[in-house]
Amino acid sequence: MPLFIILNLCLSTLAQSQHEFQAIFKVAESAYVGVLFISIASVTTVIKKIPVGFKFDLFASGTLLIWFYRWHHYYRDDAPMFYLFPFFFVIVTATVSLLFVNRRHRFDDETIQTLKYYSDNLRFYNIFIFAAVIGSLFLTNHFIAYPVTIVFLMLRFILSSCLEKNTPR
Repeated sequence: MPLFIILNLCLSTLAQSQHEFQAIFKVAESAYVGVLFISIASVTTVIKKIPVGFKFDLFASGTLLIWFYRWHHYYRDDAPMFYLFPFFFVIVTATVSLLFVNRRHRFDDETIQTLKYYSDNLRFYNIFIFAAVIGSLFLTNHFIAYPVTIVFLMLRFILSSCLEKNTPR
C-alpha cells in the first residue's frame, strides 16, 4: 500500500510542522479526490484481475483524504491526531506489509487453510469493513473510530492479500 504510506507520511510531516502546504489537503478538492479513489476501488472490486493491494490502497488513501479534510472543521489544526494518527497508520501498514504480505510465499498449507477459515467463517467481508470505515468518517465526536476501523481494514488486507497469492488456480 505505497500510496497510503506516502500520503500518511506527507500528512504527518505537514501537520507536525504546521507547513503551509498542509492547506492542499484542507480544500474540498482533496475530499473529491478521496471520493474518486473510493469509487475506483469500488469498481475494481468487481474486476478479479486487479491485485487486492491496489484496491485496498486506493480505498484507504481515499478515506484518509476525506478524513483529513472533513475533520479539520471540527478540531484545531495543531491537534495531535492530525500527525499521530497518520504516523500510526504508517507503522501499522509497513508492519503488516513486511511481516505478513511480503512473506506470504513462506506460509504452509495449514496456515493458508486457517486464514481461509477466518476469511470465510468470521463474516469479515470487505463490504462490511469498507462501510465501517466510511461510516467512521462521519463520527466526528468519536475521534478513535476511524483509526480502529483502519486497523480492521488492515486485518482484512492481510487476509485478502495472503489468500490472493496462495489460492490454487
